[in-house]
Formats: sequence, C-alpha cells, structure tokens
Amino acid sequence: MNIIWMSAAGAAGFYLILRKIMSRKVFLKTNVLWDVLLTFGLPLLFLGTFSGMVTAILTGLIFTVGTALMKKFNQ
Repeated sequence: MNIIWMSAAGAAGFYLILRKIMSRKVFLKTNVLWDVLLTFGLPLLFLGTFSGMVTAILTGLIFTVGTALMKKFNQ
C-alpha cells in the first residue's frame, strides 16, 4: 500500500513541476510526450530494485490516467 501512495505522490509532484514550467494549455497539448518520458524514463533510474521499478511504473500509470482525465474533462 505504501508503494501506491508513493507513486501517487510522485505523479502529483511531476504534475506540479510541469505546471510551474508551462501553462495548462501547453501541458495538455504535450501530455503524450510527458506520459511517455515519465513512463519509460523513470523506471530506467530505478533499474536495480524491484520496489523502485514498481513505484516508477505505477507513477507513470497514475500520471497517464490523470492527464487523460484532465484532457477529457477540459473539453
């Protein structure tokens, strides 16, 4: 259960950082780029540990679901 909470916190942190860098409109236009970078790039950082890999993959999944919901409800 702790891995799920850490993944949710990581996804929220990435969202907040990206929102500080760019506007919501630009973020929603480039959400596929950020989803791919986060989902495939983050597990490379935690390649040595199983729990790190699971946390990174869940973070990417939560971030992808969150951005998809944002895009759906924005229109």
